[in-house]
Amino acid sequence: MALASCESALPTLPLWPQARAKTPGQPTHFDYCLLPYTPETTTEADLASVNLLRWSWQAHGVLAEGEALIERLRNALGPNQVVWGIKHRHGQPDAASWELYFYRRPHNPPDYTLAHVAEIFAPIRVSGAIPPFWRWLMFSIELDVHQLRGEAPCTANVYVETSGLSYKLRDDAPPELENHYLFRDPQSGIDDILTRLQASVHVRPHPLTLAQLLPPRLMRCLHVCVANKRYADAVYWSRVDIHQLQFFLDLHAWPTGLRAYIRQHAAQLTHLKWDLGADFQQNHETTGSGLTFTKSGIYGSF
Repeated sequence: MALASCESALPTLPLWPQARAKTPGQPTHFDYCLLPYTPETTTEADLASVNLLRWSWQAHGVLAEGEALIERLRNALGPNQVVWGIKHRHGQPDAASWELYFYRRPHNPPDYTLAHVAEIFAPIRVSGAIPPFWRWLMFSIELDVHQLRGEAPCTANVYVETSGLSYKLRDDAPPELENHYLFRDPQSGIDDILTRLQASVHVRPHPLTLAQLLPPRLMRCLHVCVANKRYADAVYWSRVDIHQLQFFLDLHAWPTGLRAYIRQHAAQLTHLKWDLGADFQQNHETTGSGLTFTKSGIYGSF
């Protein structure tokens, strides 16, 4: 089922509640760097962020496959080990994809490698391996509908420790440079953020460019990240609230069904901090900023 045909109400999903700490002080909320944070408010009705991922899978007809993958990962790795991302391609509602991220963190299980996670993914096949001498911070695995159904292999990306660099891994090709990231505080690091954006080769100088790339409403966040890529650059905002999430989804014209779902359950999602990202490149307009957003993403964890 394509998302374009799912703008109307979908069958109601059984909602997964927010996990509770089994011992006092144990963190249960993690951002897209898999770092813990303390929610500003909690209620007994709180929902887990992964419900949005499940809604997206349901909208594309792969809920059973997606939930089976979650179950395998949770059973093998434990809770709070995986960051998820939903990627919405602008103007291509059928082209949604997902990415699961695995960080090296103190609460990881002992056998925490791409090779081990690839075994957990089976029957979904993961292409690529991390060279044994690489010092890596995290790796991720990208999925579309066909890959989630096991009809095609997935690709993996590895993020090299302390470098801000990531590489795409394939079985039949050498590692390919994918991204170069820069994280900064949105206030004290604003000069570095602006310098990176002004140096982007994917947009031309225009008075509106920075206003489009850095909406003031999203700048109330923990960090802003600028990523330089091959065919586009991107901006990410970490730990935004539910109102900023809704603003972002409206701004980037996400499917109305998902936006309605979030509005319906906003009170149960207020305890969460969200992470957002948007890819941009130059279009062929001869007037204005010439800026277009090609992809946007929202992130949570389970």
